[in-house]
Amino acid sequence: MKNETRCIHRHTADTHPSCFQKGLLKRQDWWYDKKIAYLDIETSNLDADWGFMLTWAIKYRGNPKVVTDSINKHDINDLLFDRRITESLVKELRNVDIAVTYYGTKFDVKFIRSRAMYYGLDFPEFGSMYHWDLYYKSKYELKLARYSLGKVTQFLGIQGKTPLDPEVLWRARYGDPKALIKILEHNIKDVEITEKLHEKLWRHCQWIRKSI
Repeated sequence: MKNETRCIHRHTADTHPSCFQKGLLKRQDWWYDKKIAYLDIETSNLDADWGFMLTWAIKYRGNPKVVTDSINKHDINDLLFDRRITESLVKELRNVDIAVTYYGTKFDVKFIRSRAMYYGLDFPEFGSMYHWDLYYKSKYELKLARYSLGKVTQFLGIQGKTPLDPEVLWRARYGDPKALIKILEHNIKDVEITEKLHEKLWRHCQWIRKSI
């Protein structure tokens, strides 16, 4: 995604040179200088009072590196579960201005907030950072039969969505190292394709200041 200066018709200098000569330029988007990050978590259960985080991944826009954390055998054996990785995630979120998720409004953000509050950690307060949910952008802008991340990215030609084996998830709950590696790989792929989906959608949507 490029932050190019555009004319009032949203074209570049190459495609609408006359607008640039006349000074008919569009105000820079408000998010131009913000740190945008793609966020996804994997959990042992869909509810935060019955489950815990297994892994998390954050990819900053335009940066190939993905920041991650994962529970391990010691976390399970010491009955700490996801306390350590919840703390590391909350700390990483302090670097983010805008978190971008897929269905994070109903799941990821609520789950992280719940686990952070459970442990007495400082989850970002209302108004401290923004949140864009590509699930709702996809539903509003596209007309598809289903709106899972896999179905939307497949329709738009974005490769990389991987299946998650239930047996791997079961083993990961008990701290199995090989299972957790597979869960984390799946987690990383999800943030990578979420960024690609954002690139496909960004010219077709209004990106408002919606708090996390």
